[in-house]
Amino acid sequence: MHSKTLLAVLPILVLPLIRDRAAHADEGERVVSLNTAAAGFSIPDHRAFGGVVGADYEYGLTDLIWLRASGGGGVLYDTTAEAPAYAGYGEVGITYFLDVLKYVPHVDLGVGGIVMHGDEIEQPVQPLVAIGGGLDLLESRSRSMGVFVRFESFLSRSAFFQLGVRTSWRSGFF
Repeated sequence: MHSKTLLAVLPILVLPLIRDRAAHADEGERVVSLNTAAAGFSIPDHRAFGGVVGADYEYGLTDLIWLRASGGGGVLYDTTAEAPAYAGYGEVGITYFLDVLKYVPHVDLGVGGIVMHGDEIEQPVQPLVAIGGGLDLLESRSRSMGVFVRFESFLSRSAFFQLGVRTSWRSGFF
């Protein structure tokens, strides 16, 4: 008899906790994120590691599918060159948010390009296809923080990788 009572009372106790932690993303919601990441690129005869800073803008088409524009740049140190290499990147794509709880996992897909400058870099502009993902922690309705990883390939024997953190302001901030 006690187990039936517990089953009847449990939803009453748990539902407010779940409801308060839901992200409640809406169509037309906007997110601006600033990020910093450890990064590296690899092209034939060059491997460079360093850091990048960037920004993302995301616009909700539905509660799960968002348009995304991303860009940034940084300084990377090539193990085979005397001077540092510089990189700037930009991409557009989609983000799939699974926003059910306070912790919001997401997957990113995009296309764009990267511009590199450094000793003996023969093809400074490269197209890229990007895949990534991350996990955001909703601190409030208008702010979140999270971690992300992105892998971008130049459709050749080259790659660009980022592992970083981001701070985001959601539509409630605007």
